[in-house]
Amino acid sequence: MDEVFDYCVFITTYNRSEMLEYLIQQIQSQRNNLKLKIIVFDDGSDEKYQLSDQVSYFKFFPNMGKKKFWKIIDTSLKLIKQIDAKYFIFLQDDVTIKENFFNDLRKKYEEIEDPKKISLSFLSDYRIKSPNWTNYQPRVRGEVIKTQWIELHFICEKKIFEALEYKMEPINPTRWDDNPLLSSGVGWQMSLRLHNKGYGMYHTKESFVSHGDHESKMNKQERVKNKLIV
Repeated sequence: MDEVFDYCVFITTYNRSEMLEYLIQQIQSQRNNLKLKIIVFDDGSDEKYQLSDQVSYFKFFPNMGKKKFWKIIDTSLKLIKQIDAKYFIFLQDDVTIKENFFNDLRKKYEEIEDPKKISLSFLSDYRIKSPNWTNYQPRVRGEVIKTQWIELHFICEKKIFEALEYKMEPINPTRWDDNPLLSSGVGWQMSLRLHNKGYGMYHTKESFVSHGDHESKMNKQERVKNKLIV
């Protein structure tokens, strides 16, 4: 691909056509002079999506669900290898973005004084106060928090995908044998692999997206128990 983008935005979706379409409208309204590439990965939705020609759309069959979500992310990592962009942003379909999202988020990322920084997650809730997946005790670092784990709403540069070798390792379905409420394992795997290589993963102190009290499509029971309202 010969084009060079300021941002490449990846969005995963499943049966949330209205929410996804509104999120894309928000992104488009904030693009200003930015050169954006928007890519949507649809996990086998029943709903019909009405997306503009400016959005690249990929649909998976059959629905991968939580236990095979790693396959969708693996596909996105392989696609990224062909894309030239300064920044990459991962989003999911059930959020709305704050005003001046791109400029404020980029600034927050660039201000992190850590040569080993690899990601800045921007959906920040109760989980950023305690160790998650890597057993690292979160520490405030200026205007951000070093958490050493990734929430799948994050900004990064291409070096993160190079560190991940542009692939996800298959996640064994036995992961959920003892606890079916566990997450997809994607953030868990990415966080462990990057942490073990010595990279720094951060969260914003306050969220750059809003997440309402709607039903989870992937982890319904866990989200009833622990809500992500930010």
